[in-house]
This record gives sequence, C-alpha cells and structure tokens, in this order.
Amino acid sequence: MATVVETPTFEQLGVSKARLVMRGVLHACPVCGKHGSIVKWFGITDRCPHCHYRFHRTEGHQIGYVGLNTVVCFTLTFVTVLVGTILMVPNINSTALIIAGLVPAALGPIVLLPSCRMAWVALDLLFRPLQPGDQVDP
Repeated sequence: MATVVETPTFEQLGVSKARLVMRGVLHACPVCGKHGSIVKWFGITDRCPHCHYRFHRTEGHQIGYVGLNTVVCFTLTFVTVLVGTILMVPNINSTALIIAGLVPAALGPIVLLPSCRMAWVALDLLFRPLQPGDQVDP
C-alpha cells in the first residue's frame, strides 16, 4: 500500500502558499521555482525539466486550468465593462463598451493560458499534498 503524505505541500517545500501560486502564475514550476516547463504557448511538458515533478497527477487535470482561465477572463471582461460604464456615466456609449469588453474576452483566454495552466498546477498542490511518486529525483 502506498504511503499518503498529509503534510501540506507549502510546508514540504518551505515556501508560502502565495509564493507557490506566484511561481505558477509566472510560468515557473511550483515545486522548484525554475522555468522551462512551457514548451509552446499552448503546451507544457509532462514533467518539470529540473525537478521532474509530474504536472498532471490525475485524470481530467486540464479541466481545472480551463475553468480557471474561464473564470479569470470572465472577471476581466466584467471589470472592464463595469469600469467603462462608471467612467461614462451619464452618457454611456454602448458601442465603446462592447468593443472594450471584447478585448479581454477575445484575447484573455489566449494570453492567459500558460499562466492559468501553471497556476492550476500550483493550486492543485495546495489542494492535494505532494506525494512521494510525484517527484522523481534526477
């Protein structure tokens, strides 16, 4: 039977929760903090090239980062339209608001995809602690 580690990942790695997530947001491996995991804009390696951490630990892992990307982009679109509306009161120009809202709605999912992928890996580590088989020493 496999040993299950109950110690939170951030304690295992000796970093704060915020630092763990910021590593992912900045395209670095959440475990070791080194870059090089994003091979193309739409893809990441299976394992970190430095610490060999396995990024996809469960079936359906990609649903998490797609959901995170969706939530972030909807939030950016909403905030853009809200701020635009507040700035235009009392003469609201709906055409300008639609155009302003389309920018984060159209570009956000593409521009933020790598950050959302690696941020989801970091969030997954906060939800489910690092296990002995997840990281193989080089």
